[in-house]
Amino acid sequence: MNIAVVAFIINTLGIRAGTLLSDGDDGIDARVRVQKTAYFLKRLGYDIGFEFDLYYHGPYSSELANTIELLAHLGDDELARLAVLCLEAGECRSIRSTVERLNQYPTDVLEVASMIRSLLDAPDYRDDLNGAIDHVRFLKPWVSDNDIKDALNLLRSLGLLG
Repeated sequence: MNIAVVAFIINTLGIRAGTLLSDGDDGIDARVRVQKTAYFLKRLGYDIGFEFDLYYHGPYSSELANTIELLAHLGDDELARLAVLCLEAGECRSIRSTVERLNQYPTDVLEVASMIRSLLDAPDYRDDLNGAIDHVRFLKPWVSDNDIKDALNLLRSLGLLG
């Protein structure tokens, strides 16, 4: 994934550069949203160029984190300019509707859905949906039944769960 595609994701999610740089909950939430959106794009077959490992908030790419930080330091105007360039070049047209769709979900749901999907690929939980859900609940005791339900609905709607 080139830097313009990441800028497009950030811009489409409506996240400001200052928020991405924040050490507070708003900054963590924003960075998690970008990570999960990129993860789902990759799962859906878009060549984004980042590898993800399982981490506390679900699938995580340190390379993507570095790109997000770099873009945030460039500022909102440069983020917007790069996002427009990505659209004009045609690279971002195919992902636009998916990013907009993912943006309709709370970050908690994106986090839970990405973690469930990632666990289903891990050797210990391969195709064991109930085991993956139980493990998510163990790791994240704040997860509600509604979060799980919404996460499963999201995964099904994306075609990432049978």
